[in-house]
Amino acid sequence: MSTATLVLLLVLVGGLTYLYRYAMIGLFASRSLPAWLHALCRHIAPASFAALTASALFVAGSEVHFAFDTPRPWAALVAVLVAWRTRKVLATIVAGMAALHLFKLLF
Repeated sequence: MSTATLVLLLVLVGGLTYLYRYAMIGLFASRSLPAWLHALCRHIAPASFAALTASALFVAGSEVHFAFDTPRPWAALVAVLVAWRTRKVLATIVAGMAALHLFKLLF
């Protein structure tokens, strides 16, 4: 693929993505959402975060591995426990990262 073709493709895909997102914002900016849709939208961020976290913990290559012989699931468990007890984001991040480095030394 030539450089010009690649640049044209990137500009085209970027423009289409912009138009798609702008259309959604433009359509719903001046309107209020129905209550049921507004309630569903509150769950988008936690569901996205859970999907990203689960894929980082349990997907290696293109396969799903529920193996607990690596440090990541154990560090995630420590982070979940800290988040549950403290309800503080910074404490959760610090505890999770510290646990990850500690478990990397142990495994």
